[in-house]
Amino acid sequence: MSKNKKHHNNNFKGQKRVTGKDLQTQSTTIELKGKKYDMNFDLNAMAELEDIFGSLQIAIAELKKKKLKAVRSFLYAVLKSTDESLTEFEVGRLIDMNNFTTIERAITKLINNAFEEGEEDEKEASAKNEHPDHQPRRAE
Repeated sequence: MSKNKKHHNNNFKGQKRVTGKDLQTQSTTIELKGKKYDMNFDLNAMAELEDIFGSLQIAIAELKKKKLKAVRSFLYAVLKSTDESLTEFEVGRLIDMNNFTTIERAITKLINNAFEEGEEDEKEASAKNEHPDHQPRRAE
């Protein structure tokens, strides 16, 4: 890729690319079909999504399109992270049209929060680079 081409933004908060440094583990609880489940967006969930979609960027892009499989796969990945016995089929049974939007919003919030802290770190690093004692980096 030439230096003049920009990376496509493939995630919710607009990072140019997804890196481990950008992602912070996020957790929440959701009630589905009368039972509470812990949702963890952590390394295990991300690895599961990579296995399913080929990359985390593709998984997030599919979720942004509100694809049914993407929502089910994300829910599966974040639930499996705390309960390895769950299958994708069982997770699919937890989703219906009454809770679909709730699930999608909970997943989106987990993703946004995971990237938010990474953005703050990036802003702090950028501010340090602007300090008069530091020389700006030269583009290569």
